[in-house]
Amino acid sequence: MNRTETLPDLLRRREGEVEIISLNRPGRKNAMSMAMVNSLIDVLSAIEDDLDVRAVVLAGEGTGFCAGSDLGGLANMDAFGRRTFEAASGRVARMISQSSKPVLAAVHGFAIGGGLTLATACDIVLSDLPAKWSLPEVPVGLFPAWGLGSVVRRAGVTSARRLSWGIDTLDGRGAQASGLADEVVEGNVLAIACERARALAALPYAQAQAVKHYFAAYCADEAADIVANRLFIEMTGSPEAGATFRRFGPKP
Repeated sequence: MNRTETLPDLLRRREGEVEIISLNRPGRKNAMSMAMVNSLIDVLSAIEDDLDVRAVVLAGEGTGFCAGSDLGGLANMDAFGRRTFEAASGRVARMISQSSKPVLAAVHGFAIGGGLTLATACDIVLSDLPAKWSLPEVPVGLFPAWGLGSVVRRAGVTSARRLSWGIDTLDGRGAQASGLADEVVEGNVLAIACERARALAALPYAQAQAVKHYFAAYCADEAADIVANRLFIEMTGSPEAGATFRRFGPKP
C-alpha cells in the first residue's frame, strides 16, 4: 500500500512496509514547532500499532534535516509553554527509541540543536558528507533541553560534552567518526535510507522487534530529560537568552 498524507508541519508517506515521515517546514529549515511535535507524536503512536509498517524513515524537506527548535516560536511562549514544548520534544525522541519498529534518520544539509538529538534518537543514522552537525544552544544563552542521552550513548561523554558546549561543528564524516552517524552516503540520502529500511522490513518481524525491545533498555532517558528541561527553563531567564529571543521573536 502506497499513500501520502499531509499533517501540520509534517508529511507522511507509505511505500510498501516502510513509513516515511518528513519534517515539512522547509521555509524555516524544518525548525520544530509545537504543531510539528504534536504531529510526530500522533504519527509515531499510530504506526506503533500498525502491523503493516515494518520500518520507519525520518527525513526533512528542503535544504536540510532539521535546524532544531523554532526560536521564534519559543520567543512567543511563556515559561510554561516552553517547558511543555521541550517535554513534548523529549517524548518524541523517547517514542523513537522505544518503538518496536526500526527507525532510520536520513540527514542531509544540517542536523542542528534538536535536529541533532532527534536524529541520534534513531536506530540507524545516515548522513550526507556536507551535513552540518552541531549543538549551538549554549553560545546563544540556552541549554540542549532534551535528547542528550542519545548523544552520550553514540558519541561518549567527552564528545557529547564538547558538542553541548558548542565547541565542535561536524560534517558528515566527523559525525560518523564520533558515532553520531552510522553511515556517510553519496547521492540521495533519503533514497538510500529507504533502501536500508526495506532490508530491515524484510527481516522476520518478531525477531526484528526483539532486537528493538532489547536495546530499548539502554534508552530510558525520561529522568535525564526532566533534568535537562529544568536547566533549559533556568537558562531561558538569562540575559543572553533574552537577547536571543529578542533577535528571533516578533519585531516591533
